[in-house]
Amino acid sequence: MSAGPAAPPVSDAPVAADAPRRRWTHPVVLVGALLVLVSVAGKAWVLRQAYFVEDDFLFASEAAGSAFQWDHLTRVHKGHLMPGAFALVWVQTRLAALHWGLAAGTMLALQAAASGLFLRLLTAAFGLRWGVLVPLAVYVAAPLTVPVLSWWSAALNAVPLQLALVLALLALLRYLRTGVFRYAWLTAAAVALGMAFSVKGMFLPPLLFVLAAAYAQRGRWYRAIGAELRARPRLWLLLSGLTAGHLALYLARQHTAEGQGAGLPEPGAVGEITSLLLGRTFPTGVLGGPLTWGPVTPSGGLANPPELAVAGAWAVLAVLVALSLWHRPRAWRAWGILAGYLIVADLVPLLLARGRYFGLVGAEPRYVADAALVFAVCLALAYLPLRGAGDPPRRPWPHRAIAAPAAALFTLGYLAAATVSIHGYAATLSGDRVRAYVAEARAALAELPDDAGVFALPVPEHVVLSWNGPRALSSYVLPPLADDPETAARLRQPAQTGRPLVFDPEGRLVPAELTGVSARPEDGERCLRPVDGLISLEAPSYGGPAVAAAIRYRAPEDAWVNLGYGDQWQAVGLAADDDGEWFVPVALPGGQVVVDVGGLGTDELCVRELAFGGFTPAE
Repeated sequence: MSAGPAAPPVSDAPVAADAPRRRWTHPVVLVGALLVLVSVAGKAWVLRQAYFVEDDFLFASEAAGSAFQWDHLTRVHKGHLMPGAFALVWVQTRLAALHWGLAAGTMLALQAAASGLFLRLLTAAFGLRWGVLVPLAVYVAAPLTVPVLSWWSAALNAVPLQLALVLALLALLRYLRTGVFRYAWLTAAAVALGMAFSVKGMFLPPLLFVLAAAYAQRGRWYRAIGAELRARPRLWLLLSGLTAGHLALYLARQHTAEGQGAGLPEPGAVGEITSLLLGRTFPTGVLGGPLTWGPVTPSGGLANPPELAVAGAWAVLAVLVALSLWHRPRAWRAWGILAGYLIVADLVPLLLARGRYFGLVGAEPRYVADAALVFAVCLALAYLPLRGAGDPPRRPWPHRAIAAPAAALFTLGYLAAATVSIHGYAATLSGDRVRAYVAEARAALAELPDDAGVFALPVPEHVVLSWNGPRALSSYVLPPLADDPETAARLRQPAQTGRPLVFDPEGRLVPAELTGVSARPEDGERCLRPVDGLISLEAPSYGGPAVAAAIRYRAPEDAWVNLGYGDQWQAVGLAADDDGEWFVPVALPGGQVVVDVGGLGTDELCVRELAFGGFTPAE
């Protein structure tokens, strides 16, 4: 990231001159483009095994039921402020709700853009040398970036963040070399893009600053920091303002997190998360691991590297660091930046967001997916000279006959390990099960009878985990699948009906039966006797789309009654029937069902049973 004018690249091997008209046909660019294309094809194959899961359904449901407004876009979801992501979800839900091709294809396109632009960054920063293919391969084939891509709600944070970092580095590099302030604005725009999709976007300005201070200034690093501030104060003031604004918005919207925002971690979880994330998941992941996965969650397997792989990864990292320090005078700065980023941008936010729950989150690769890109950048800075930086190696490499094959062997070994890891991860995905469930539910809703009422049940655990509470109910998860707003509304809150239906575990709509408490006539009686015109049943509940009151009756003619529960009264029309049954949903909490029959006698309306409860599929 030289501050001076661009100089001709120093090549690792005799290659053609860096002429603009020949740049796109240069062998390094062609091989790099092939790496990018193969990696994108591999990720596309993984995405075919994946499907919507967990928060994906929650995002789509919230978008389907909300207007495109500030409160919806800036709410904090499980510690994440992500207005750009919610805006994208809202648009895609309006275009084609829960359409995997659209959702996954958009993320894949952004990932491809990040990979292609990273190739452009490497050649712009280090020249058209074969050595840039090593960090390129390390990023585009990184297994750490695959799990986060295959889970839509996680990809909405991580993939645009990676793209934003590459764009910011490209713009910053151009600004450092030209001094044209337009590129400072482009740097800020890229940072704002990252902030719009991920809270980690607030760590981009500090990362850009330490990179500029380390590699665009001369002298000791602590002096370079001051020199960089004096050299480009407007840029760093601009980025500081973005960071302060983003942080202020995050803090101002914390109340929307509903208890799932940031908080102090449990002391016992800190050590476990740190050990897993930085001791096992990251080191194996950036070197092609973890090779094996487990346990398997609905969104895919967690990193579970063998002990030999962990030891091997640390050994390889130690060799990489040692060789770079032997070869280049400022390589330690790159590794220091990487270590700082891992702690400040990855570990600390994870501890604050998830440290109150359980330590196993440290085995989730998605929390260090962005670090795969930072590792590739730092690897390049540790080994390759920047164009025009005047930073000669401390010691020259041994004869090229040793150095070049060693780099090639490392790259091939990395790619082989990454292929094994990615293939293994794809085997942990349960996309086919969820896809089949959604297809059945979508088809059932398209043929929903007009007289039916759909009552809520929890969707299967492999669709949305039950710990999400009411948000795991079919009434919350499935409305985006409806073809029209009326059907969606009938899912969210069922209407009175004589034909209750529920979704079974396969996603089919089937007849339902009510289970709960009931009142029946005393022995020798055929009907429940009203007291002052009222029939009551003690039945405390919170109400909602999963529960209802049921009236089983006989009426020679149509009859009207009023049913009360909590603070809500509803007029209920009972059609003439010798053995009728009518179900009345209750939306509000209460403790007692009351049926007001007015002046109707038992010969006009015989209530044979009053029941209250939830539903199960009828046997």
